[in-house]
Amino acid sequence: MTKKELRVILGDPERIAADPFLVLKEIACFVNDPALEDEGRDLVLRALEHKGAFGDCFGILNDLTRQVGLFPYLDEERLSLPDSIAYEYHKPLNGDDFVFHREQAYIYRRLLSGESVVLSAPTSFGKSRIIDEIVRLNKFRNIAVVVPTIALIDETRRRLIKFSDQYKVVTQVSQVPAERNLFILTAERVNAFEELPQIDFFVIDEFYKLDITSSDETRPVNLNQAFYRLYKNGGQFFLLGPSIEQVSDQMEEQFSCYFYRTPFSTVASDQYYVGGGDREAQLVEICRELNEPTLIFCSSPNKVNEIAELLEGQLSARDVPRELASCNDWISEHYHPDWIYGKALLKGIGIHHGRLPRSLGQYVVRKFNELKLNFLICTSTLIEGVNTKAKNVIVYDNQIAQKKIDFFTFNNIKGRSGRMFEHFVGRVFLFDPPPEEQLPLVEIPLVTQGDNVPDSLLIQMDSNDLTPRSKERLSEFVRSAILPMDILKQNAGIEPQDQIGLASAILSEKKYHLLSWNSLPSWEELEYACDLIWRFFVKRGGSGAYSGRQLAFKVNSLSEKLSIKDRVANELNAGKYSAKTPNEAVEKVLSFDRNWASYEFPRFLMALSHIQEYILQHEGYQPGDYSYYATQVESFFDNSLLVSLDEFGIPPILGKKVIRGMEDVDIDTAITRLKGATIRASALHEFEREVLVDSIEAM
Repeated sequence: MTKKELRVILGDPERIAADPFLVLKEIACFVNDPALEDEGRDLVLRALEHKGAFGDCFGILNDLTRQVGLFPYLDEERLSLPDSIAYEYHKPLNGDDFVFHREQAYIYRRLLSGESVVLSAPTSFGKSRIIDEIVRLNKFRNIAVVVPTIALIDETRRRLIKFSDQYKVVTQVSQVPAERNLFILTAERVNAFEELPQIDFFVIDEFYKLDITSSDETRPVNLNQAFYRLYKNGGQFFLLGPSIEQVSDQMEEQFSCYFYRTPFSTVASDQYYVGGGDREAQLVEICRELNEPTLIFCSSPNKVNEIAELLEGQLSARDVPRELASCNDWISEHYHPDWIYGKALLKGIGIHHGRLPRSLGQYVVRKFNELKLNFLICTSTLIEGVNTKAKNVIVYDNQIAQKKIDFFTFNNIKGRSGRMFEHFVGRVFLFDPPPEEQLPLVEIPLVTQGDNVPDSLLIQMDSNDLTPRSKERLSEFVRSAILPMDILKQNAGIEPQDQIGLASAILSEKKYHLLSWNSLPSWEELEYACDLIWRFFVKRGGSGAYSGRQLAFKVNSLSEKLSIKDRVANELNAGKYSAKTPNEAVEKVLSFDRNWASYEFPRFLMALSHIQEYILQHEGYQPGDYSYYATQVESFFDNSLLVSLDEFGIPPILGKKVIRGMEDVDIDTAITRLKGATIRASALHEFEREVLVDSIEAM
């Protein structure tokens, strides 16, 4: 039989049961051919989906499962003595009853030997479990796991919190490290950690993002800087990524690491091309036929809302778990009754994108994995790393924002279908042809130092790690009389030329009186600061701000401390820039909070603070200090604990209730007190009680 014929039979338990021995015999032909083992493994996985149909022949299927290295799927009771020995060999040291598959065990043992490893493997490989077992060894004093998104910080923290008796789990820069620590951070947070202890072992997920290939250089630069900092610390490392053909020989040599690429997968996948026609009608039709957990990938938060509105209006009503109705009530009360996030829950639909408050993003992922939601409509912020129990993935868009998805991202998206021990065979529905298959070389800018590598990255490197060409590029900044190198380096991630341009403007415009403020600025002082930031640091407008003056206005309005509901209402008020729908109004508020208030504005403001401090001192004027104001904006002019607790799953609205009496404590103390507190149920909404209990259990 051909592979195609076998796949058809393996999808039908009745056809399997008609002659199970013949089916297994045909699978064995693939398994026993070394050139076809990957195809054989795929067929074995499909057979395991309906293993009950094999009856008395299941022992043969068990043997084939062992032969293709899928040890976790073996029935231990049916193993021969040699197979039992092999089974035990694939268990991690100090582990429980878990057993690695063949390729996991291989990588695990190379890491045990002290080797640094760069692994290219499919999404379903089980890379996270290798990390878990390395942590379990208790071998390293300090471990860092660098993840691509804050959404993945929460998932990783929840998974690794079981090691809190061995390590202090640190996810935020404000936390004080202990004697032994497990850091779970984004690259930006690694770079922001001023007193990072010696890291003995570190992991970087999605390491292919070290390559600078996009128009947005900020994230690759941050990741490279984090990698460089951790590597120079002397730690062993484990880099993970999907679908990478190779890394440069220079990298393996310079970083003394071992690159390993494997196609080994623990789930099979069926791919369906939906084709042309009315996309929305086709999507609705597909969703009406699906009963298993389904992810729907969209290009942007706005498209997520559009598709959620479409499905909410077209899918039939269903019995809604009480907690989802309770969440919708809470959303209606505190955001807007017509915001799609709450309305969609009533049809078994969740939405997830980067603008959502952390706690609400975590909530829908949890409900999806609890099988309370049939559909989860999301952007790349969920696709890139967060594990779900999705059987199906619908790739509705073939781009992120305005850029076509590449082969890396496509494999990441489709790899979210199926789940080890949950769904042996996943399904992927494509509305566009897949991107051209390419498994390119990943080039690490720290190694290549080509002309496309930004100066903001090179300037963070030690002189002895720079090529002659890089040293020549940086020489103009060394010779610059406007700003010293330590200021340029202090403002990490901002191009040196942009910093010098801003400094030159300060010197030529001589508005020193508008820069020498501390604490809270006047309107004129804030407007001038935002004007400088906009002219020299902001590459393009967006997220609710399209000019320096508008940025100043929106930042200043945060100090009024209006509720989210009132801010949403303000966005709907008639005017030139008013939102046309409740969804748009909520998105404007959330987008500004996420992108400007909690990240970009404080970062740019502190860079301006460092620059003006140096210039004003040298010009004989009293300099300003913007650190207090930057912190106030970042915490929305409220207790900074609220932002911290939001990442632990507690919405700020709820946080205000639970931190009463803890206004002056740090996040670690607050966590300790919350874990020992008695929850007064009568004072909380039903939704608030649920998320509070869940968050405390995961702390």
